[in-house]
Amino acid sequence: MPEAITAFFEEYGFYINIAFGALIFIGFTALRNKIAAFLLKIIAKILFAKKPERREGFISSLKRPLAFYFIVLGLFLGIIINYHHTAIVSTFKIVSILFACWLLISFVSDNLESVLGEKNKSPEVNSIAVKFIANILKVLTVCIAVIMVISELGYNINGLLTGLGVGGLAVSLAAQDTLQSIISGFVIMFDRPFDVGDFIETKEFSGTVEDITMRSTRVRKTDDTVIVVPNTIIADDLITNYAKLNKRLVDTKIGLLYATSDETLKACINAIRTYLESHEKVEKENIRVRFVEFDDSALTIQIRFYVEITGLEDYYAFTEEMNFAIKKIIDESDTDFAYPTSSIFIEENTPKGSVKG
Repeated sequence: MPEAITAFFEEYGFYINIAFGALIFIGFTALRNKIAAFLLKIIAKILFAKKPERREGFISSLKRPLAFYFIVLGLFLGIIINYHHTAIVSTFKIVSILFACWLLISFVSDNLESVLGEKNKSPEVNSIAVKFIANILKVLTVCIAVIMVISELGYNINGLLTGLGVGGLAVSLAAQDTLQSIISGFVIMFDRPFDVGDFIETKEFSGTVEDITMRSTRVRKTDDTVIVVPNTIIADDLITNYAKLNKRLVDTKIGLLYATSDETLKACINAIRTYLESHEKVEKENIRVRFVEFDDSALTIQIRFYVEITGLEDYYAFTEEMNFAIKKIIDESDTDFAYPTSSIFIEENTPKGSVKG
């Protein structure tokens, strides 16, 4: 019996190996999606044990390329059983490198935004920065894959790496200003001192941010002109972002006539304070209405408080309302607003030797 089996395999072994190889290829092809999903679920549970919400994105981004890889793996195993040659092994290694490159690119394309958003502690990550970083990572991945393929083909890559290093140095020196602007762009994108639509002010200009790119920021000034500021300049400048305000400070002074009596002055101060305390937008804890100084032509009252308004137009509307209310208080009091005045005294000199009659 054993001799018969041995003779059978000796006669039909070639065809059995072909059938077995074909069966392996068909099995991997038919079960590729299930195998890929099973493996990725295990890997996702290990990598994202503390962040289960990230698992689905990880699996969905890698399932398709990994499933295709199992088709190639089944084909390789089916062939290598029947015909073992170094060229087939080398080809499989090259194809595996290319599939690894595809896996990394797929992961970067689908998951980079969520990763950077988490690192940036912000629900929104600037899409320009995400796309730029994703493209850089994709290019690096492809370059590494190409170098590995060239090395696998038997070529010496030392000269290539040296040339790339020298060329990269030359490019970096030639594009130094551009690289500085790009780095500053990353600082702005992820430090987020301002966003599109914010009203900002620096020592050189003020206006509304209309666009942020990796190299420059476009700002519409208050006179409706648009300026394009390199990110290197704006990132190193002191920036006041009025969009980040939770409240605004109102600090103004009014002057009353010197003829104003103490009682009238106190009544005006109390009336202004009462008006502010009754206003729903005024922060009650820090209201200051005080008679602070004797000016050249007026008794000066300081009015200082915080108002829970952030929008510029709303702030102007509030100050207008407040000014009308203060004017009404003063108009109804026994005094008036002071204005700069000068008193001129003319001294009459009597000529010597004249006699008054």
